[in-house]
Amino acid sequence: MWLRNMGVTSVIATGVSVNVGIVGMCIEASNLGYRVVVPTDAVCGIPAAYANDVLRNTISMLASLTTVDAIIDAWA
Repeated sequence: MWLRNMGVTSVIATGVSVNVGIVGMCIEASNLGYRVVVPTDAVCGIPAAYANDVLRNTISMLASLTTVDAIIDAWA
């Protein structure tokens, strides 16, 4: 409710645990109607190969994949 009341329509998911935390956030935010963006150079998971597969095969269905630099350029 807090984000909606502030007029937020998009969220950026960053951090560790692509395998669980980032996937969960993307699912929940998407279910709540937010546009979700994941900068692939601002997330990680263990093992790295599996995290890359999760990004490519799961998160890409829920969110737009991009980079930190692309987000900064869009805000500039």
